[in-house]
Amino acid sequence: MFVFYLVKKILFIFLFVSCTPLMSQSSFNNDPSIIRDPTGYKVRYGDKLKVNVRGQQECSGDYIVSREGKIRLAYVGEIQVNGLNTKAIEALVIRKYQTDLIFRNPVINVFVTDYSERVVFLTGSVNRKGPYTFPPEVEAMNIVEVISRAGGFSEIARKTKVYVTRTIHDERGNAVKTETYTVDVEGLSKGLVRFGTSKKFWIYPGDRIEVPERLI
Repeated sequence: MFVFYLVKKILFIFLFVSCTPLMSQSSFNNDPSIIRDPTGYKVRYGDKLKVNVRGQQECSGDYIVSREGKIRLAYVGEIQVNGLNTKAIEALVIRKYQTDLIFRNPVINVFVTDYSERVVFLTGSVNRKGPYTFPPEVEAMNIVEVISRAGGFSEIARKTKVYVTRTIHDERGNAVKTETYTVDVEGLSKGLVRFGTSKKFWIYPGDRIEVPERLI
């Protein structure tokens, strides 16, 4: 009887844990402070891909996306994968092998096995300084949300004059120019200021946020 009760208890705990999401995916998807790409994660420089060509071990393997956004495959050489999701890469590789008359009807699967680090740097008067890592599927996040996730402003922060430094890159990943923006985060959080037509200022991976101290 005791064993039956114990098994029943364990089964209940297992079902409860397995059915409870680690985070609310629906609320995350609909969060207005976050931009997600509806077509899925786009591969970028530094990502590690696994390419499986069924029945062709010499063509399968692990590849790191180069700074130019390319991987090099057996028989067909380099292909550009930057900015594509895995389904698009699969279609591209199939077409390449068919066009080059390597395989007639290849079955190919592509997976991202390791994501490149995508961080935002926070310095100055915030409660948790240092890099903040973006989830892979997030394209951009409202600055109010980023600072909130960094523990918020310190007591002496100048919330109306936050500096955001952004490096602009070309298609090859080379730095082209650097721009610095002054953001009234307090005004944004209260809906009192706009950037163009938006009440949000979007932060992208690689941005640097500096929160100065207010003048006392």
